[in-house]
Amino acid sequence: MKRVLFYTDSPGLGGAEKQMLLLAKNLRSFGYQPSLAYGKYAKIEKMRNEFEKHCEEVLVLPAIHKHDPRHYSALKRILDHQNFDLIHIHLWNPGSCRYAFFAADHSGVPIVTTEHDYFELRGLKKVIKKNCLKKVRQSVVINVDNMSSLVQHYEIAESRVNSIHNGIDPMPFLDSVSNRSWTTMDNMSSKNWADFGLKNIKNNDVVITCVAEMHSRKGQEYLIKAFQKLDLKSPRFQLVLVGVGPNEIALKRRYVDDPQIHFMGWQNDIPKILQNTDILVLPSLKEAFGLVLLEAMVSGVITISTDKGGNVDFVKHKQTGYLVPPKDPKAIMDAIVDIIRHPDQKAEIEARAREMALSKFTDKAMTKQYVEVYNDIII
Repeated sequence: MKRVLFYTDSPGLGGAEKQMLLLAKNLRSFGYQPSLAYGKYAKIEKMRNEFEKHCEEVLVLPAIHKHDPRHYSALKRILDHQNFDLIHIHLWNPGSCRYAFFAADHSGVPIVTTEHDYFELRGLKKVIKKNCLKKVRQSVVINVDNMSSLVQHYEIAESRVNSIHNGIDPMPFLDSVSNRSWTTMDNMSSKNWADFGLKNIKNNDVVITCVAEMHSRKGQEYLIKAFQKLDLKSPRFQLVLVGVGPNEIALKRRYVDDPQIHFMGWQNDIPKILQNTDILVLPSLKEAFGLVLLEAMVSGVITISTDKGGNVDFVKHKQTGYLVPPKDPKAIMDAIVDIIRHPDQKAEIEARAREMALSKFTDKAMTKQYVEVYNDIII
């Protein structure tokens, strides 16, 4: 069994950490035993029990923030005294994890990286990043556009960069797939929002849902504007916003008097939310890879997303979903209206999207591609 050490200095919980966990769950079946090292941060500590189920070891470094030099000393000590075949550094930010590059290089352990949220750095940060990337055997980006950007910005040989899309565990969402196809406005899938405290949402209402951090870059304000422009007399629309973040309080105050806009805060049961959703919208101004779009696709829910980042790698306009420009409420509104007016087309798009997601974007498909990268380095 080959041994790989995952490392991150992420202070939070997001898509990067969830992808690490999915990869850890599946690696053993491919002949790899993962371990995990991370800083002493409260948020990622919440996932420790889950990681311990699938990792040989979970090692908590004494470092208390990403600039703490104990990241280097503690990680180097681990790499010097344990026989890891490689280290997989998960970068939640392009400038993160810099101590790990030097620790691994000084210990002679091959480095694989994943850029979970790539953008170009400037000034001294770019110089440091360029130096770090010289030590890497393979850099992985999660969408095709970032692959060419990384090569261009840091003068890396194309042979040292791979694009591997994120994946999802489809099993929790497969139970959400029921008879979602409706041919009239009176024949929609049944809903049960009462369990979430939303008793005024009825079966015949069209529920538009957004699951995203309440942050300006996620674009909820443009979705709300689009929602308020909808003037169809039938059916009645409901907007459900799931997530927390810096914009949450301001948006709640602004739209508190609208009985058809519902703020749900943090929710764990996303499969059940999608089961009760008719249209999923992700109106992000920037998006590395919209995992919730894939979750909706597997759940049989049609999606609308902005044509940014990794979204365009799997959302094809009117084939597997709808693409709209960012900051464009009218485009979002028009897409919603088109979905409502063409239910047969909606059902066809949902079927194609689900088939595509299940064939190309599962956690097992993602793991298989990472194993190919690992094997090229180790063997």
